[in-house]
Amino acid sequence: MFRRVAVRTIRKYTSETGRAYQNAGSQFATGSTYKKTRRWIPWSIFGSSFLLGWVATQHMTFTDFMAYWRYETLPESAPEVVEYKNKLLQRLDNLSVVKQLKGAGYVEVLPSQKSSGQLIDQTLNSPGAIAIPPRFYFNPKTKETVGIYHLGMKLTGYPFIVHGGILATVLEDLMRESVKFNKDKNSEKTKDISISYRMPTFANQFVVVRTTKLETFGKNIKLQADIMDQSGMRLLVKGTGSFSI
Repeated sequence: MFRRVAVRTIRKYTSETGRAYQNAGSQFATGSTYKKTRRWIPWSIFGSSFLLGWVATQHMTFTDFMAYWRYETLPESAPEVVEYKNKLLQRLDNLSVVKQLKGAGYVEVLPSQKSSGQLIDQTLNSPGAIAIPPRFYFNPKTKETVGIYHLGMKLTGYPFIVHGGILATVLEDLMRESVKFNKDKNSEKTKDISISYRMPTFANQFVVVRTTKLETFGKNIKLQADIMDQSGMRLLVKGTGSFSI
């Protein structure tokens, strides 16, 4: 008797289990309870990668990346460093703003002899930072000065964005050169600088720094200057500075 009860129980259990598996299999196969999830992750990754790549190609080249990672460890006479600097000089010569300056009565002027310890021509003078010397233009009639600087990836604070302290240094450097060009002096002293940041400045591009106003009060000079993007059309930074001669 006990054996018959055990057999009936086992048969009942196996039959119910079999029906449960069949039902579960049929439900999974027919998709009545299975919900498809959207495959948004691959598309979001693709979109983000495309956007990042587009921004990168707009503001930097392969040689710029190489300058950031490698060129600083090479001697200045190394072929790679020389080639990188030559390419930057070619890009500078082909800027539309350079042609516009020459057509507007600006003449290229050499910077004055700078004292030792300057950030622009010593500390920051390396591939990936300020690899080539800035170029200066002066208008004898309007007394305005324009400087063109190339700012590399090593000058960033946030990714791809030039550090605000670097922009302040570049602005002051142009103002000091303007004082020397206008007053024909080889020495000046910065009294104060104030800066207003208008838009982020992307690295690995040229920036155009220009004076917009110059006032003289005896031995004191007050200037206003702007930092523009390499097209000369977009305002990035505004600043004022006071100097004594």
